[in-house]
Amino acid sequence: MPAHQHPNPKVRPCIAQGYPVLRSDSLEGTVIYELFGRKVIRHGDMATKINPQGINPSEVEVMRFLREHTTIPVPRVHASTHTSITMDFIEGITLQKAWNNLSDAERATVSAQLRDYLNQLRAIKGTCIGAFGGGPAVDSRRFSFEGGPFTTEAEWNDFLLEGLVAKCPPAIRSIVLSQLRTDHDIVLTHGDLAATNILIRDGNIVAIIDWERAGFYPEYLDLLKPLRGPDWRVGYYNALLDIFPRRYDAEYLVDSFIGRISRR
Repeated sequence: MPAHQHPNPKVRPCIAQGYPVLRSDSLEGTVIYELFGRKVIRHGDMATKINPQGINPSEVEVMRFLREHTTIPVPRVHASTHTSITMDFIEGITLQKAWNNLSDAERATVSAQLRDYLNQLRAIKGTCIGAFGGGPAVDSRRFSFEGGPFTTEAEWNDFLLEGLVAKCPPAIRSIVLSQLRTDHDIVLTHGDLAATNILIRDGNIVAIIDWERAGFYPEYLDLLKPLRGPDWRVGYYNALLDIFPRRYDAEYLVDSFIGRISRR
């Protein structure tokens, strides 16, 4: 499949095609991450991500797609079940922990690498707004809400405003809607490029992880999402404005205001 084409939205199996099933309930290894029932277990040179609430099949498929069609460093998937993904274990530390200790030269290298990976993602256009493969779109703030997929950005904007608190005056809703553009490119999007989802080693990016929110969204989302409540003590978030291929200042201000009056 050429990199610019949208994958077939009609074929989304519950277990990713082409991968063996690995039982996650009998794994032995070291728990390297655990939060709200989710965990990642390292066993040898592999790691298994477990989510009792279920793995989105599109997460496996987008990782496979990116390994085949881009140079973005994504762990190789070895097996999957309805609640787990087993992939290569990538040795490294999160950019969250590393950024402030990097030299200026290392920060410049990491920034250039991330900009290149973002450009590769943004070169892959979508025909609708939603999860990779045609599933629902997600508006993720304090909570996650699903809707769509949407055939136009105007429909996406309406979905964003559905989350406004009930007491929001119609005039305020009208003002916000008037500031939401409907002509952005719809591009392949990671969905959560927080510094915790970027692994580095020896001053280079070795993996971008956690693709469960990946999909086709307006071009601004991969910049705005990490800036919703970041740890500003980590310099990465201030550097994002220069790392990202372009700025979306107006979109950030509107998104921030929506966040203040949204029940999501």
